[in-house]
Amino acid sequence: MLAVGDLVPLEARVWLAPNEQHTFGEIVADGPVLLLFYLFDWTGT
Repeated sequence: MLAVGDLVPLEARVWLAPNEQHTFGEIVADGPVLLLFYLFDWTGT
């Protein structure tokens, strides 16, 4: 688990869309990136 201020490993995998997996290193190779996370709470369903 990462904490605020930790660096993300470049080999970490992220999904830009369903079935579109990339490494964090591939994404940041072109420059700075703003990451937004959407967390869905399944407990209410």
